[in-house]
Amino acid sequence: MGEQGERTSLEALTAADVMTAAPLTCSTFSTVLEAVMIFRDADCGAVPILEEGKPVAVLTDRDVALALPEFPNLVDRQVSAIMSPGVVAVAPTDSLAHVCDVLRTEAVRRLLVVDAAGRLLGIIGWSDIAPVLSDRMMGRVVTEVVVPS
Repeated sequence: MGEQGERTSLEALTAADVMTAAPLTCSTFSTVLEAVMIFRDADCGAVPILEEGKPVAVLTDRDVALALPEFPNLVDRQVSAIMSPGVVAVAPTDSLAHVCDVLRTEAVRRLLVVDAAGRLLGIIGWSDIAPVLSDRMMGRVVTEVVVPS
């Protein structure tokens, strides 16, 4: 399939088609240990952080690793102490082509799927997208995110 044909098929799929629905979450008051338990139990590297039911951040296993030297009692700290506020989100009806564009332009490795009221519906990471992209298209998206110009 040519690039134009692949782009057309990416327009047919939506964020809802590829997202991991209803991911496990933490609140801003959850401890880092609670988030780490989710990393382990859900075999994931990112946990959406909710405040009043809406996502305000995504805590990653890398955030935890980088916070270790600063906080000797890290496991007892609230995730709000080490999270980077802000999320990149798309709507469930957004096309996969749009999702890839957002990943590229925002230079992020994962994004959240939220409804019109801002409630979390799912999360999209590389492992969700890779099965539906050609190697060439995946290479372009990854290169633009990992090695920003």
